[in-house]
Amino acid sequence: MKMTLTNSFCFDYNGSRIASRSILLVLLCFCIFFCVDARGRTPLIEDPSPKIRNKAAECIFGNEVRELGSAWVPDLGVPIGVLYCMKCECIQIQKKRRIVAKVQCRSIKNECPEPSCAEPVLLPERCCKTCPGDTYLPDVIQDVIRHDMVDGDDKNAKREYQNHVEDVLDYAALLTDRSSLQLRNDNNEPIINDNKNNVIATGRFTFHKRNLYYSFYISDKAARPRTLQFVNYEGHILEEHILSDVGGHVSSRYQNATRKVCGVWKRLPKDYRKMLRDERMYVVLGWGSKEQAEFTLSAQLMKYVALGTELFSSLLEPSPGADMNLMAGSGGTAIVSISTQLSPSIHIAVVFNGLFTPEEIHQVPLNITLTFDDRKVILTEKVYVQKPATELNLVEISSPISQSDLRHLTRGKLVLSISSVSNPTILKLSGMIMTKATCELFQTPLSSSGTEGNKLGISGLAWVYLNNEGSLVYNVQVDDVNPDEKPLYITLNDMTGKKRLELEDLTPSFNNGWANGTIDKLSPKVLEPLYSGNLAVNVVVNSEMNIIRGRLTPKLVADARDASAPVLLKREDNTLPASAVGMGWFVLDNDCHLHYDVTLTGLPNSEKSLELSLKFLPMSVPGAPYSIRVLDPIQGNQLEGGTIEPLMKEELSRLDTGVVFVKIRNISTKDILLKSTLREVKVPVSCLSIQTNSLPSEGDSGEQHKSCNYDNRYYQVDERWTSVDNPCEMCFCQDGKVHCDISPCPDNPCPKGMNKTKFPGECCPVCRNATIHEDKPELLRGCVFNGKFFSVGAVFHPFLIPTGFDRCTKCECDESVVIKCARIVDNKICCNNCQPPAESENGTYVSDPSLPVVIEAPIYNKSVTKISNASQILSEGGCINSYDGSKPYKNGQTFHPYIEALGEYKCVTCTCNNGNIKCHRFECTRKMCRSRKYSNQSTQELSCCSSNFCRKRHGRRRKQNMGY
Repeated sequence: MKMTLTNSFCFDYNGSRIASRSILLVLLCFCIFFCVDARGRTPLIEDPSPKIRNKAAECIFGNEVRELGSAWVPDLGVPIGVLYCMKCECIQIQKKRRIVAKVQCRSIKNECPEPSCAEPVLLPERCCKTCPGDTYLPDVIQDVIRHDMVDGDDKNAKREYQNHVEDVLDYAALLTDRSSLQLRNDNNEPIINDNKNNVIATGRFTFHKRNLYYSFYISDKAARPRTLQFVNYEGHILEEHILSDVGGHVSSRYQNATRKVCGVWKRLPKDYRKMLRDERMYVVLGWGSKEQAEFTLSAQLMKYVALGTELFSSLLEPSPGADMNLMAGSGGTAIVSISTQLSPSIHIAVVFNGLFTPEEIHQVPLNITLTFDDRKVILTEKVYVQKPATELNLVEISSPISQSDLRHLTRGKLVLSISSVSNPTILKLSGMIMTKATCELFQTPLSSSGTEGNKLGISGLAWVYLNNEGSLVYNVQVDDVNPDEKPLYITLNDMTGKKRLELEDLTPSFNNGWANGTIDKLSPKVLEPLYSGNLAVNVVVNSEMNIIRGRLTPKLVADARDASAPVLLKREDNTLPASAVGMGWFVLDNDCHLHYDVTLTGLPNSEKSLELSLKFLPMSVPGAPYSIRVLDPIQGNQLEGGTIEPLMKEELSRLDTGVVFVKIRNISTKDILLKSTLREVKVPVSCLSIQTNSLPSEGDSGEQHKSCNYDNRYYQVDERWTSVDNPCEMCFCQDGKVHCDISPCPDNPCPKGMNKTKFPGECCPVCRNATIHEDKPELLRGCVFNGKFFSVGAVFHPFLIPTGFDRCTKCECDESVVIKCARIVDNKICCNNCQPPAESENGTYVSDPSLPVVIEAPIYNKSVTKISNASQILSEGGCINSYDGSKPYKNGQTFHPYIEALGEYKCVTCTCNNGNIKCHRFECTRKMCRSRKYSNQSTQELSCCSSNFCRKRHGRRRKQNMGY
């Protein structure tokens, strides 16, 4: 889509979002608005932001969808804001055969009328000056209702929404070669139609809530069509949909089982809605590839009264033995309804062409025949066509029918034919009566009427549909049932009258929480309540007679409801009644847009402010990083929608290979009410991207946290843990990488009278008296350090981040169950001219300020006195001081870590950044390590470069030089 701003402001919009533009581009546009010359030359600026695919019949401005004919005041966001002197419109332009929408904006400042008073005023959020008391406001732009304005405050908008959105209108089309529509290519040349096999199709169309749902039955001798086009009477394309891949392949479970072609044209503009109501819209099915078209079928969308009660359909093709010279390009479709009240009857409306000779021009008789297996004639009736037409003719009959024949009808055993009386063999159309051509399924969540009747909190869902053979395919999920208490009954019940009549028993097919199967011999008693919304699924559980049920509701199949299966949304909040349950459909289209349809039931009236969101994880493991995408608020118990923008690459990869959770959340309290795992969404190959190992977390600005995946668990940055394979190996996460180090055992000679003993769970032997209960480790006293237990007398090296075990510091858990740490005084191993540690008043060792420290919570729990500004520092992005909670670190503050046992460690520097602490060790260069070896001076830099560290550094450089 193009957006052109005329008379002062113009740029190329291409359907993308102004909200995503850089500030530079917005400022440039702002400058052009004021600086373009008086002659109105309008330079074009290409928008560099990612393009959003929008439909030919609508414009996307910012993050809003605008329909053709709408007008609005543009809001360019920060720093420009709303341009009250600009008016934008979504207009239509023609590009060869296609009619596309285009955003056009212009300045209305010069259109302001001259005020009649001496001192006019400019009111806030206005462009034109007006006089006090003026009721006419020339700069107020009245927009038509937007697609998302369902419950707006504007009464006029609500009235228009009711007039144009709430109608449910049905249309039908017979697609043959005899259409009056003249199709031309982009070069305005007539399209040659090479329909050698005389393929025909019949379509059903339902207009509901500004959306046009379409369904087709097509001849068996043809593959699925590639494209569907909606066109006007001149053949100009209004909208085009791709129906299948190369070779007619489609991944839809429903469409493959029913042989139907299904879809929806969303958000018809006002002008197109009027065109539809006036029967001036045409539909075109195309076969072949984009480069090499094979043939097309076209027809006009027409209203028929019989569509309101249609239960069966038929596609009528020339019968064997027909004269194909006379009947080339001919066909028909039947709209069939039945009644089982009192005496059964059938009503048939046939739309057809091609049954007349050139001489037959007035009051032409035809025979309509209904037979069983082409042998038994059930009924034959003669009808007359007053004025035969080449393109479309309509005849109708009504007749009584026996219960036996009615059963054959519901099971797809009857053949309908219409033939010429004068030439019954060579001019004849016939076809099987099949299930209704409209793409629809029937669904319901299964819940109890109240908490008392369902103490176990059992829930479920069900959906059914009719396949092309007339069989009922059912799928029932019953969740949270004890395996030892299988459902006693799962039945289909007729809820039409006061008595709940049991029609079918589905219990034998129940296994592992599901009842899946097919009812082949379908009874008319099932079909009528199914289409009237009176067929219910009833589940009775043996334990305490817990009952859940749901009434099957018809739903048109398109977008989300074309998924292979829905998901069950179960209670996450146990304070909700057991009746709270939901079901949701989710599907991705080839443009990576997500479509969803959610139905809720049993929620209390207090839960009105709800929203639907998705939580994306790379895999279902503890601590895995995740991202949250809020989809839509939920008004009432139903939500149907889709994303305007494609999903991000990270979200798509998680959807394809990871775990995604669907959540229904209370907006005001942030509580998760219902939840489900989403595993059934198929991601098109074109949408997949390179797998990543991290995702932005909830509320994050988009930056990825570099967490680590270790042994099927995710760990956050600077988190430490003990290896599951080796209890003496400690690991930590930093910059997305796992670093591990095996605990060394310090030199710990035992005094006389004591023996070295190694207890379970400890890595190093401990000096113990023989009187200690060595066979009962649970009786040992000890200290906890870094989450590990050390018995009294244990000597160990502390584990530091980011250096690993500090071999230059030795700690001990003494008899008073206090950890004492000190630096090792050894010039050859740790430092030059080390100063011996001093002992403090309480017996612990106080190290030099340059000595290392464990970055961990303090060993002692000091009493904390809060200061007045501590909470303020934390609210401004400060960080918690684990040593002294009354003195948090300010946002941006740099410090050295400190604990009571060791003091300040200046070899590690930490920074507080928006509540997160990042620490880095002092980097020792090769020159520093050489200086340390030959220098006798003790400096801060040299004291941080221990012999052990320098040896490790030298080893790493050696491996790099050798090519490892």
